[in-house]
Parts: sequence; structure tokens; C-alpha cells
Amino acid sequence: MLPPPAAMAYHRRMFDLDAYLAELREQVEARLAAALPPAGERPAALGDAMRHAVLTGGKRLRPILCLACAEASGGRADDAWQPALAVEIFHAYTLVHDDLPCMDNDLVRRGQPTVHAKFGETAAVLAGDALQALAFELLARTPEKQPGAAAALVAELGRAAGAAGVVGGQFEDLRCAGRADAETVRFIHRHKTADLFAAAARMGAIAAGGDAAAVERLGVYGENLGLAFQIVDDLLDAGPARPGKPPELSCLQIWSREEAGRQAATRTADALAALAGLPGPVEPLAGLAEKMLRRVV
Repeated sequence: MLPPPAAMAYHRRMFDLDAYLAELREQVEARLAAALPPAGERPAALGDAMRHAVLTGGKRLRPILCLACAEASGGRADDAWQPALAVEIFHAYTLVHDDLPCMDNDLVRRGQPTVHAKFGETAAVLAGDALQALAFELLARTPEKQPGAAAALVAELGRAAGAAGVVGGQFEDLRCAGRADAETVRFIHRHKTADLFAAAARMGAIAAGGDAAAVERLGVYGENLGLAFQIVDDLLDAGPARPGKPPELSCLQIWSREEAGRQAATRTADALAALAGLPGPVEPLAGLAEKMLRRVV
């Protein structure tokens, strides 16, 4: 097994991104399981729904991003575990609610029944609510490298979460029902996806005691990474509409595949440029951005 990420020595030519991601994913999975209500604790069915929402797979990009940004800011990954878990648990909540019959009405996610399909709609709504509350509880318990850091972390996720962030992006996505102009696509990409990437990056730096310049640079990196991620997802998801469902919003409604690829490459280049001058190792962040882009170009 590799040593903990905070103890790794990085070198661009020697850095093994796949091993780094696999090691951190294993650690994230174990810590997520420990953070959730234990099996059998009353109300047991609610806990079951919460664990199903969080522990049925996923790339764990957001918590890994948070931990890597803690190191890139000049701090330790170990200082950012609470926000790393919080951002993934919050992300799981958004997926539970996105899948609801009143939203996207999806019955399968990652090859498993969605929470409402397995546990019922009421349990899914309340499991999502409980996961969101747990995310903010974890943030509030973050050990402070600097006075006020826990409050700053809560504010970061709160901004990314609400009407000016993820919820606003989801609302506009549903309202447009797959019909959108360029401005709307950009709004939804930024707020439904990129805001949470940027928050994960900034929270990692804040938790590790990074200075204001590092927090801002990593926020720019995270935002551009999130925009590239969503463009790449749109390209990979392109295909015929599912029977009985309206077409989903996609950048391919406003761009050709070639232009979408160029936009993803530009956002990736902007993300990489933001890493210049950071005090800690940036190889994981650079490798992550490049790996994401290689899925389509």
C-alpha cells in the first residue's frame, strides 16, 4: 500500500496518478462509511437509505480534489478530511434529489436502484435532507488551522449549495427541459457542476491553512476543472433521448462536438495555468485535469 498522501514525494516524471487516485479513493470510502449512521441505529431504514446513496460507487473526484488542494496550498491533506467528506456527502444528497420523480425521475444510478426506487420517495427526500445536514455538521467540526476557518468552510459550501449555486443550476436545468441558449447552458454548467468543484478546491486550501492567494488560485482551478468535467460528460453522454423522457440539457445543443472539445481543452488549460506559483505539490491536480480531458480528445 502507498503511504498516506501527505507523506508522498512528488515528481512530474515519476508521479503515478492512477496509484494516487486509487489510494485516496480507498481512504475516502473507509472514512465515508465511518461518517454515516451505523447500521441498525434508529431510524434504521433512513440510515440504510443514506448509506445506499453514498456508498454505491463513484469516482470520488470532489473529496480527492479537496485533499490535493490542501497539499497544493502548502498544507497537509490530513487537515482537510472533514471538508473532503462533507463535499462528497453533499454531492450524494444532490444526486438523491436529482433522481426523484419530480426531478429527473431516474430509477438506476451506477448500476444500482436509485434511493427512491429502492426505499421509496419519502425516504429519499428525507435521506437527502439528512445528508445535507451531515455535510455541514462535518464542516463545523473541522479542526481550525486559523481562527474562523470552520465558519469560512461552512460559508464556502453554503454559497456553492444554494440558489446562487447547485440548487439554482438544477432549477434552471429543470425549467429549460433540454431547450437552452448558450447563456443558459453556461449558467447551468457553472452553477450545477463547477461551483461545487470550486468549493471543494477552496475548502481544501482553507482547511490546510493556505493563504488568500492560494485559496483564490485553487478556486479558479476548481471552477475550470468543473466546467471541463461537465463538457466532457456531455460529450460522453451524447446519444438518443430515453423513451418517455425529454432530452437533457447539453452543450451539444449549442456547440458542435469539435467546438465542445475545444472548449474543454481551453478550460483545462485555464485550470493548469492557475496552478502556477502555488507553494505545494501540484502534480496530482495537473494530472487530474489532463486525465479528464484525455477521455474525449
